Amino acid sequence: MLPENQKVLGQFLALQPVALCPEIRLWLVAGHVDLNARCQELMQGGYAPYWAFCWGAGQALARYILDHPDEVSGKRVVDFGAGSGVAAIAAARAGAREVVAVDTDPQAREFISLNALINRVAIAVTSELPDEWDLILVADVLYELHDPRRLFAFADRGREVLVSDPQRPGNPRLAIPPLAQMQVRTQPDVDYPMCQASIFRIATADNQSFTVASQKVVAK
Repeated sequence: MLPENQKVLGQFLALQPVALCPEIRLWLVAGHVDLNARCQELMQGGYAPYWAFCWGAGQALARYILDHPDEVSGKRVVDFGAGSGVAAIAAARAGAREVVAVDTDPQAREFISLNALINRVAIAVTSELPDEWDLILVADVLYELHDPRRLFAFADRGREVLVSDPQRPGNPRLAIPPLAQMQVRTQPDVDYPMCQASIFRIATADNQSFTVASQKVVAK
């Protein structure tokens, strides 16, 4: 089936410029989605097509990379939990040596490949984290990590992590200063009232320890 003939949560897909990164186009849900009306369906095991939305934190991370190409230039970059692939596409456009998009959803992987083709960039797509990489990109993951210290474990052996977090109420917080903060809305906006994202860099975790307190990740 052609992407434009495919429906997601009752709406057709359309190729759209990303609001915060208009130089990138993605296959996204074209109309308004009433998630409240769909909640029961999703709670009963319905398919959640996260890839069909360009979430605010992902947009912010892509914008940051496009504006700071030195963060990725010449590096092996992984987009972890890639969704639509917006951050992976930004990394490829900004000069990364190699980009791998990781997502467990096979349909997400299919559309990441389509989105990469539309944007004329080369991205490898897989369901598992590769062994070798220099920089990992993660957007909007703190709400689903059982132990946010996993982010710091990613930064071992001198590797780096760029995190984009919308700082949802009740989520853990990274107790490190952000590199940037942006006003941004999910496209289409099913994430109201979330309207901002903060970008963090986590460098090597050697000789550091982190404890998870309620609502916070605290470096000590």
